Amino acid sequence: MRRPSLQQRLLWFVGLPVVALWLGAGLWLAQGARHETAEMFDRELERTAASVLAVIASMPDAAFARNAIAESERREGDEGPRPEIVVRDRSGRVLLDASSLPPLHIDDPEAHFHSLRHAGERWRVYQRWDAAHRHWIQVAAPLHDRDELLSALVRGTLTPLLALIALLPVATWLGLRGGLSALRSVSRAIDAQPAHPPTLTRDDVPGELVQLTRAVDALVGNLDAALERERRFTADAAHELRHPLAVLQMELDLAGKAGDASSGKQHLRRAREGLQRMERLVTQLLTLARVESLDAVPDAAIVSLAEVARRTVADASEHAQPRGVQLSLLAADDASVRGSAGLLGIAIHNLVENAIAHGRAPGRVDVGLHALGDHVELVVDDDGPGFPDDLARRLGERFMRSGGSGSGLGLSIVHAIAALHGGSMAADRSPLGGARVVMRLPLQERPG
Repeated sequence: MRRPSLQQRLLWFVGLPVVALWLGAGLWLAQGARHETAEMFDRELERTAASVLAVIASMPDAAFARNAIAESERREGDEGPRPEIVVRDRSGRVLLDASSLPPLHIDDPEAHFHSLRHAGERWRVYQRWDAAHRHWIQVAAPLHDRDELLSALVRGTLTPLLALIALLPVATWLGLRGGLSALRSVSRAIDAQPAHPPTLTRDDVPGELVQLTRAVDALVGNLDAALERERRFTADAAHELRHPLAVLQMELDLAGKAGDASSGKQHLRRAREGLQRMERLVTQLLTLARVESLDAVPDAAIVSLAEVARRTVADASEHAQPRGVQLSLLAADDASVRGSAGLLGIAIHNLVENAIAHGRAPGRVDVGLHALGDHVELVVDDDGPGFPDDLARRLGERFMRSGGSGSGLGLSIVHAIAALHGGSMAADRSPLGGARVVMRLPLQERPG
């Protein structure tokens, strides 16, 4: 199927009206030339009549008649067009008859024009009385003289106009082709499909295309952000599900090796609870990957951060015991924040798990929650080697790791959750000798 062409549409929508306007202008000029030629022809007849009447008024009728006869005889040998003139006095006596037209009656006392046909030719006649009503004059000229003059004027005016109209579609096509080159350039930039999406809104883009290029840039940016969120979800899910999957596998193995039915049911119940936690975890990670503000989080509410911290530390103690790590919640001020309890639990869990994994074994991990002014700080200290100075400044970057183990996603998830809740994350040297990670969130008063 042949696709419609924007250039052809513009050629029709622009070229046809312009051609119609030029044709209309040509007709208007022709009509104006016809009107002006007719007026000029009539004025010439009026001037001729006025001149003859002026001569009559300056000499006696007999002398005028003799001079008129002599003048008529002299002009009979002249070639070229000349007006037909008849002059009579009040009694109707002909003083001058230099006309081949049939005699006209003095039928109207007012000066006027009229046309008649004689010997197969059309004539324009002007007749009037002089000011004293002593002499009546008739001046006539063939209309073919006026038509020839009109034809010459129209040809001189319309011939170049018609030539321009004939060239106008070509000029319009070339102009549109050049004008649409910017659009073709934008299309080529989109079609190139480079590794990184191009910024189409540049300084050389015409103003008419800026809105389009900005919309495309925004669309590409949104798609790129959506793809990035999906990639982040995949990586975060793989990181966060690694431990629950290991626990689930262990519980299922223990259920299969259990010597009695009661012990097997207990391990299966724990496995079922682990699956439910994994389901909640995946839902929360999807929410983190897809939303851009806390208002879009479904379970956003006023939550007690201390309660979330106690529950998370209790769950993490099972992982700390095998490594000989002493995990303690030293201080937990009653602090409320607006946010998602599930996401905040993931953030605290990652901080604690990171401290257990990278601290000493056996060792110590302390968790504290302190309300300070308009914000609350959740502090996790360990006695491990800590962060190098250059690594502490890059805390929260994806896939950033301090050692050979881990994927570097745990603290990145914490950073994203803190930013979603309007907070921040920072790293420092711990009084225990290892690393201190602080998550700072804005305080929120409980309603009622």
